[in-house]
Order: sequence, then C-alpha cells, then structure tokens
Amino acid sequence: MSTNGVFENIRNYFDQAGFNLTVKIRPEDYDSETVRKKSGEFVHGARSIILTGFAGKGFWERFNRFLARNPGFLEKHENPVDDYTREIFGILSQELEALPGVECMAIFPFGEGALDLDFVRLGVLGGVGVPSLLGILLNPVYGTWISLRGAIVTDMKLDVYDAPIRGFEPCPPCDKPCISACPAHTVSENGWDWEACMKHRISTDICSEKCASRLACPYGKEHSYNSGQIANHHKFVLKSVKEYFGKE
Repeated sequence: MSTNGVFENIRNYFDQAGFNLTVKIRPEDYDSETVRKKSGEFVHGARSIILTGFAGKGFWERFNRFLARNPGFLEKHENPVDDYTREIFGILSQELEALPGVECMAIFPFGEGALDLDFVRLGVLGGVGVPSLLGILLNPVYGTWISLRGAIVTDMKLDVYDAPIRGFEPCPPCDKPCISACPAHTVSENGWDWEACMKHRISTDICSEKCASRLACPYGKEHSYNSGQIANHHKFVLKSVKEYFGKE
C-alpha cells in the first residue's frame, strides 16, 4: 500500500472515532517558524506531521455511543475526553509502528508536554482554520466549533500535503459581537488577553460553563456544540487553569 493509502486509512480511522478533521503538514514548514520543539526532537528524520481533531456536533454523538458501549468508562477516567483521545491514538500508533521502517510519536495539546507543539500553528499550516480575535482557530464552515486533539509526528513521507486557507479573513469585516459579549472585557480589536480571561474565570462562576464571546461569533453557528459538550469542555479547562494559577 502507498503512503497516501496509509494516510487515507488513518483519516478514515479517526473519522470513525469522531475526529472528522485530519490534515498532513510538512515538518519543515512548521519547524521554520516555531519557537517550540522541532519535529526532529520527537522523531529523528521526521517527514510528516498528521494533525487531527473534530468539528461540529458529530464528535459528541460518537463519544456518547462509545460510552454506551463501554459502561464504567466515565467513572474510571478523571478526564474522559482526553483519555478517549489517548486511547484512539494509542491503537493507531501501535498499528503504524508495526509497518516496516515506520517510526512515530503522538503528541497532545493537554497533559504533560502540552506546550511542546504549537497546535494553532499546525492548524493554520494544515488549513484547519485561521486565527481569530478569540485566540482560537476559525474554520470557514464550522466557525470556532473545532477542537484539535492530537498530532502524530512520523518519518513516513507523504506525496501531497495540506496548505493554509487562502482568501478567508473573517474578523476584519465582522461587526465583532465577540468583543461586547465578553463580561470581563478580555477580547478587543487587538485580540484575546488570555491571562486576564483565565484569572476572571477562576474568580467568578459567570464563565464556568460557557464562553459568551465564542457563542456570539456569527460563523458556523449551526455547528455549535450542545450545552452539555460546552459545559464539559469548560469544566476541564477550568480545572487546568486553577492548577496553572495555583488555585487548587
């Protein structure tokens, strides 16, 4: 099987697990601008970075079907979505490493080593979205309702790679309801003040279950997560924020 055939199998595998965004990036494109670890520090001779995540409502439906088939999963895992992600990546990594001459490593935007890769930069290079005033990527179809879940760095060469989105600049012409929607005034024309936002979130319950600015964004509203998924996401982000600022 060709390496592109292998990639299509990877994309189909992730899609079945609820991760409907999978793109491939040249390591040299990423390495040339990052101030974080280079791809070769993960896998010697890295020739591809495969980035995956989910967009829209589909993941939550797939994840809940997984939970129905695996009773007790929620009780056994402190961070069930993250641990589900690790499980899905773990199975795939084993299959890739079984291929002759293939080496790979999975990296996640959560847990230990979360800052080793710049996932926003990878998302831009792979055409997942463009930067927004909210500090997260904005997709032409799904708006801000996307989540990058992990990346595989591998020495497997692919024939064709994805590219950044061209001609999509949503924020400059927008009325920017995200700015007025933020109760802590942490979103402005200059972007998102992440530290002020995080400190506000641990000082009040106003933003504990949702982000008013994200909900106000006019792009991709029909693909927004349901309230349960939004609350679940905020619950675990808030936990991480409290740990970061030493509040727990």
